[in-house]
Amino acid sequence: MKRKLKEAFIKIKSNDFWRKLFKNSFYAIMGEGGSSVINLFVVFLLIKLLGNDKYAILVLAQSYMSILDLIINLQSWQSVIKFGEEMRVKNKIDRYLEYIKLGTILDVSTALLCGIISFFIAPLVGSLFNWSRELIVCCQIFTAEIYFHFSGTPIAVLRLENKFNLVALQKIISAAIKLITLLVIVFMTPKMSLIVAVIIYVATDIISHLILVVMFFSVVHRKWGIKKLFKSKIPQNKGEFIKYTIWCTLGDTVDIPVLYLDVFVVSALKLELVTVFKVFKQIMSILSKLASPIYQAIFPQFSTLVAKGEFKRGYDAVIRIRNAVYKYFIPLIILVGLSSPIWLKVIFGELFSQYWYVLFIYLIVHTYALSYTTIHPYFTALGKVKEGFIICLIANIVYLGLALLLTKHIGMIAIVISYTVQILIVILTKKKIIKKEIDSNDV
Repeated sequence: MKRKLKEAFIKIKSNDFWRKLFKNSFYAIMGEGGSSVINLFVVFLLIKLLGNDKYAILVLAQSYMSILDLIINLQSWQSVIKFGEEMRVKNKIDRYLEYIKLGTILDVSTALLCGIISFFIAPLVGSLFNWSRELIVCCQIFTAEIYFHFSGTPIAVLRLENKFNLVALQKIISAAIKLITLLVIVFMTPKMSLIVAVIIYVATDIISHLILVVMFFSVVHRKWGIKKLFKSKIPQNKGEFIKYTIWCTLGDTVDIPVLYLDVFVVSALKLELVTVFKVFKQIMSILSKLASPIYQAIFPQFSTLVAKGEFKRGYDAVIRIRNAVYKYFIPLIILVGLSSPIWLKVIFGELFSQYWYVLFIYLIVHTYALSYTTIHPYFTALGKVKEGFIICLIANIVYLGLALLLTKHIGMIAIVISYTVQILIVILTKKKIIKKEIDSNDV
């Protein structure tokens, strides 16, 4: 065993691709995993302070904000990484800074637009869906956070410059601020109003985004100077950059049913079940946070491989990471899932433990999805953003249709079944297109 570990360590150390991936993934896992665990405690405290029904309203209001943010607010981090990395490989720093400037302009302008629209249409959306006045007010408070959602380009630059340690530090600090704030309130009072809880939640999220922006400007100042960034021109191929950004945003937008609409579907069953489902998603997010750092770390490297024409090498990395996830994650998931009736009841209560089987099956399916985490950045690095949008659109229409059709008949498990179908459509279709792309480039 020691010999195998030593050999693996030597291979990683001697290979620049795997060495960078391992190092950056380690930092990202520390940040994502650490913050996710802290946020699970945040969820626990909020449920205790607000109760299941009030916490469900907070979740629905946050989902409203996230949906509008995803639809209207362009996040250009993938574009900055793709186009910026091409310039870095060619050592064209001035062109690199041009993409950073354009990405920042897009992020800030669409964040402001999204914040204004989201605030004023909340009452209209609320009246259409017969929301309570309290839920509408919470939605409007959450929209304040959108004005600070211009951290896409800062994230891209920190990743391109291998500053994953700073991103990890930001995530942990932000989650810790939220937890400490709630602990102080718990110490002062056993209960808290919903509006106060939402304000605290939004305020700490805003601090999180501002920390990231400060880190971004710090890196820019040390490497090139902020003045040089401001004086840089807009890239000549700005149309291509914006088009790529729009397609990436559309690709993210079609994931809305899986990411946010599921809680609204569950709310049709019973409001308190939204809290149960949110806790399950938060538990699964810990698993996601252990895998998603690989996505974050590997995308710049995939962009480099594609720029060099090394298509086969990129797909080989996807398969090797998939096999590693199978080997190390599945035994852990089985243990967590089978023991969930016990620890769910102890930590969250009887209501949560009644649905342990939903969590167990969800974890199994989610592990399969996470095993192919790297297929998505590789697909994007190949420039297949339009194809990715179409695939995700079809898969999510199927998901939403199944969820709406089945939930009223079989309950919460319908969400898991719909999710399974959705990920199979996406992963199997992308695999087929990637293999075709590799074959055409090998000829």
